Amino acid sequence: MATLTRKPTAERREEIVQAVLNIIGRQGLTSLTTSNLAKEVGVSTGAIFRHFATIDAILEQAVQHALEKIDATFPDAALPPLQRILELARNRVQVIGADPGLAWMLRSEQAYLTLPADAVRQLRQRVKRSKRYLLEAISEGAAAGDIRDDLAPEDLLVPILGTIHALIGMPGVHSGAGARHQTDSDRILKALLTMLAPPQTGRKRR
Repeated sequence: MATLTRKPTAERREEIVQAVLNIIGRQGLTSLTTSNLAKEVGVSTGAIFRHFATIDAILEQAVQHALEKIDATFPDAALPPLQRILELARNRVQVIGADPGLAWMLRSEQAYLTLPADAVRQLRQRVKRSKRYLLEAISEGAAAGDIRDDLAPEDLLVPILGTIHALIGMPGVHSGAGARHQTDSDRILKALLTMLAPPQTGRKRR
């Protein structure tokens, strides 16, 4: 019988957190049981609780993992406004779309109803930060003449967020055979930039 190699604590904790996201992403939160989690990681249930005291502690760590990934999607604030918007959109689609568990944690209303209170507070903070980041980019772009100023930044924020969420949920974008879908993603983001551009005066109508 093969013996299991005991991994370093940090590595095992990371595996447990990713296993939580895998289970939630595939089967939903109700399938997150200690037995399913242990099976996903390939350890005993006792081994799980050598690294985390409770399931809530695991969920809190999973949220921290999610927040770190989200924080990494914010582009450099020194970039031009339109580029910041486009890169944020691409980064979010790539990171969140590739991890259904992460998508659940950041986008599902169930997450806000079931996760530990402090974790929910931190998730809400990131949502506010994302909106603030985009609103600042829209306002700067409008002031520079690169983004239309005939609509309020708050109104332009809606289609930007809607496009990001739609692309995250688009089937095939994140699969290995997703070349065509990647083209679709690029085309949709290009259409978003066209919509954000200042309206052309004197343009002939069809």
